[in-house]
Amino acid sequence: MEVFMFRKASVAVLSSLIVLSGINAPVADASTKISNGVACSKANSTRTVNGYKYRCAKNPLVRNAKLTWLSFECLTATTQWQAATKAQRDLINVADQTAALDAEYLAAQASLASTTAALEKARAQVTQFQAQMNATTNSADKSKLAASVSKLANAVLVLSGSRSKLVNQVKDLESKKALLQSAPEQLKANATDARASASLLCARGF
Repeated sequence: MEVFMFRKASVAVLSSLIVLSGINAPVADASTKISNGVACSKANSTRTVNGYKYRCAKNPLVRNAKLTWLSFECLTATTQWQAATKAQRDLINVADQTAALDAEYLAAQASLASTTAALEKARAQVTQFQAQMNATTNSADKSKLAASVSKLANAVLVLSGSRSKLVNQVKDLESKKALLQSAPEQLKANATDARASASLLCARGF
């Protein structure tokens, strides 16, 4: 009987120790297992692990992707990559855009040429009428010539302003054309760099 009671007491003490040890044992933090590529179930849910934020989402870099945890750095990088590839896709009609720029450029050059010719003619007439005005002694003729010179002077100012604007327009069109011609290679390089950065930041385990 005493032996039985001793065993019963021992079992009770042992059970108490097990319960107590279970209460005091450190609980494993499931969030520490979260990293890029680890499966998750609730889309757009977020977790923070060691100062890094993660979101449950599908990785755009992966075909037929399933929901996995992705760091915010990864998500930012993939967004930049998607923007770069979209810009590359949108530039599919380079030839059409170049042709439109060429037509606009030729029209601007023609306007510049005619404006320049008109400006030079107006300047020449101002010089001519000033000489005539200085040479004549007739007051009526002087008044007419002075009025003509005044009108021509205003025309010179207007034509000079127009010519300056057309010069700037031609230069701007030249820059746009050069940029457009180099755009495909530049956008391709941008997309390649963006994907490389995204692949690095979205690496499994990061």
